[in-house]
Amino acid sequence: MSNGDETDLYWAKIIGRAAVTLTGASDALLKVQLFDTLEEFFDGSNCWQEAINFQVIPETLDYQLYPQSGRILRLSDVLDQNNVSQSAVMPIPGQIRFLYPYTQAQPMTALTVKTVTDPLTCFPPHIPEWMLPVHGLGILHGLIGNMMLQPGQSYSNPALANFHLAKFADAVGHASTAMSQNNKMGLQAWAFPQQFRVSSQRGGVSTFNVHPTRVLR
Repeated sequence: MSNGDETDLYWAKIIGRAAVTLTGASDALLKVQLFDTLEEFFDGSNCWQEAINFQVIPETLDYQLYPQSGRILRLSDVLDQNNVSQSAVMPIPGQIRFLYPYTQAQPMTALTVKTVTDPLTCFPPHIPEWMLPVHGLGILHGLIGNMMLQPGQSYSNPALANFHLAKFADAVGHASTAMSQNNKMGLQAWAFPQQFRVSSQRGGVSTFNVHPTRVLR
């Protein structure tokens, strides 16, 4: 079985289980609510990330990024070719702005956090293939809980909705923690010392310490 076929089965399982639990819910409403649930999940967990390579042009501050799929939510970091963090922000989602211009062309990598695109143009949503096997149950809880909060429906149940949404919140927190620790058990958070975290520039090219000291925090 290909990865695409396995992903389709996970989507069918999520929608099928939701439809059984939410008697009377239309497929269209389920899809719209699934989109909202996925947006909330990715926004809260930061677990869908993409490293996007781009080329820095001399004396240019702004750069547009183009993800392979999904939509960029925010910037995690910008690294030069030596994996040294650069001074950059993202005033508009999808657009990098450096705080200072470079005088020489050089490659950079933007680490971005993403979410799903419009459900009416793409269903099932294009998300990483590993996402549903790991977080599918939590997403299902979010879908069911959000649907049950809607008033005046045959499946409305605020008390049970709170149960499912609590499970969903736990899943968002778990996904966030797993991503921050790179899915490694017992990993201590660490960072480069402040003097190494942002590189300086010499002749328009970022300068760096090749072997910075590792500091746990």
